[in-house]
Amino acid sequence: MKFAWIAGRFFLAGLGLLFAFVSIGSKQPDADLFASRSSNRLDASENTSADDKTADDLVKDWGKPKFVLFISGRQHGYIEPCGCITLARQKGGLMRRHAVQKMLQARGWDVVSIDAGNQVRRFGQQPLIKIRKTYEALCDQMGYEFIGLGPDDLKLPAIDLAQTIANVDNGASPFTCANVDLLGMTNDHLIVEKGGKRIGITMVLGDEHLESIKQEHVETQTAAAGLKKVIPKIADCDFKVLVAFTGLDLSRELANQFPEFNVLVTAGGAGDPTLRPEIVTADNGHQTAVVQVGVKGMHVGLIGYFEKDGKSRIEYERVELTDRFKDSDDIKTVFKSYQDELKTLWETGNLKDIVERDHPSGNQFVGSSACADCHDEEFAIWEEGAEGDGGPHEEATRDLAQNPNDDRVWVQRHFDPECVSCHVTGWNPQNFYPYKTGYSKLADEDLHGNGCENCHGPGSAHVAIEELVAKGQAVDPEERVQKIREMYLSVSEARLNSCKECHDLDNSPDFLKEGAFDDYWEQIQHGRPAMDKINGLLKSVSKGTRPVEELGLIEDWTADLADQAPDKVAEIEAMLNALGENPNDALEIVNQTLKRLSE
Repeated sequence: MKFAWIAGRFFLAGLGLLFAFVSIGSKQPDADLFASRSSNRLDASENTSADDKTADDLVKDWGKPKFVLFISGRQHGYIEPCGCITLARQKGGLMRRHAVQKMLQARGWDVVSIDAGNQVRRFGQQPLIKIRKTYEALCDQMGYEFIGLGPDDLKLPAIDLAQTIANVDNGASPFTCANVDLLGMTNDHLIVEKGGKRIGITMVLGDEHLESIKQEHVETQTAAAGLKKVIPKIADCDFKVLVAFTGLDLSRELANQFPEFNVLVTAGGAGDPTLRPEIVTADNGHQTAVVQVGVKGMHVGLIGYFEKDGKSRIEYERVELTDRFKDSDDIKTVFKSYQDELKTLWETGNLKDIVERDHPSGNQFVGSSACADCHDEEFAIWEEGAEGDGGPHEEATRDLAQNPNDDRVWVQRHFDPECVSCHVTGWNPQNFYPYKTGYSKLADEDLHGNGCENCHGPGSAHVAIEELVAKGQAVDPEERVQKIREMYLSVSEARLNSCKECHDLDNSPDFLKEGAFDDYWEQIQHGRPAMDKINGLLKSVSKGTRPVEELGLIEDWTADLADQAPDKVAEIEAMLNALGENPNDALEIVNQTLKRLSE
């Protein structure tokens, strides 16, 4: 194995050394492997969520296995839980994963760590840094025996990915795929000896992904072709594992087509891994346990292999990486070096992912304090919260380094674009880049916090025309109304779309639960109810203190009116229709509407 690793390194340097594994004989699988039906997690009728468990409960009813497979995958960029809604309510992360692994090793168990790959989810400088730090954690700190390459990993530039792999200095390459070769640096299989057993492990990338990863220095073949070449090489192993980065249906097809494997680890499935593996029985009667890795690195799967009285069996447990597992100090060190590298690149102007772009509106950001002169009540709520105990959005930038509810303030994150994008004003929250005139450094105090303009849009044009009005200068009333309407965001639109830009499933999963928006809205509720605004505007227009052109604002308010006062919708819509048909009779229509509303 070490020679293959060294060969890949020299190949990258241009020497092009080659290495091939020698085929070995065949061995039939143990027919009694799936016989256990007591506490076997393959049956797992009593296997429940780990929410009410402690770390000490981890597979506490298992005896000592010959070996245990420690299965992870599909990290997809989520190297740690966000922490924005407190870590107690989120799962996953390398620090917790290592804590679980160390617990098993501390028991004296032989652990075989297998990762299915797909460490990143996008492209650019930060994902390359992230995959390098992930590999450092998996290889140098956690000693993974096997690491697969997912399709998103393989979409990174091949030379950069190969160099990243080459820089992991653990003496032997865990990177394996039977049907994808990256510059001669990947194995087509591995044989690991643990607990007196030879464990053969290989991986295939589903054929549906091969077209998307085509690039120079990446050679591919079909999954079936790769497996046909590899299976003879692991034939005499005591236990065989196939990692398949493909969907559930294709994973089942592979288990049936290649009935040599005891366990198939699949990247298929849309959410949490199932509580128990699926048993696929091939045409020849061979059984394969299909185990899902889940998504976003939120779980690990444990498969224990046991022998007693000449019979073998396996047990399975899905482990949720909740806060019952305390962060590993070893991975903390890796993670701090990751944040320190981002900080250095940001401060020196070398973080290439930060490329300012024009906002779609064409306007500029002016900072939340610019809103305070006219919207003093709303600004006070943003700053202090509806109850006066601190506005959660105003505190957003400080939370990256000083959040008292976050156990991870030992490292500052205000140089991490993936964190900054929802914690400052003037960034695209889902694509992690700044807009021109948006936040760029800590000195931009007016752009601290998740400010007014993140929801309402950059305010330069609106502020400019209101400043003219404040100075007593004449402005086009229709233009003024248009600038106001451009800034308006209904509560209904916030509920459906805007808030979810940051309060998404990854960072704020509770936000998507029924009734959650109302609970969150209570903390920052600002602006008058729609009917109060309509009544106030109609009375002002009737008295001549506001121009009739402002009646156009009511069109925007009707969305909230439908939620807040549905019995008034028909009356207001009738008024708007009348105004559209007879604009010259606006004052009469307004007065008639006020009369009917008062009745």
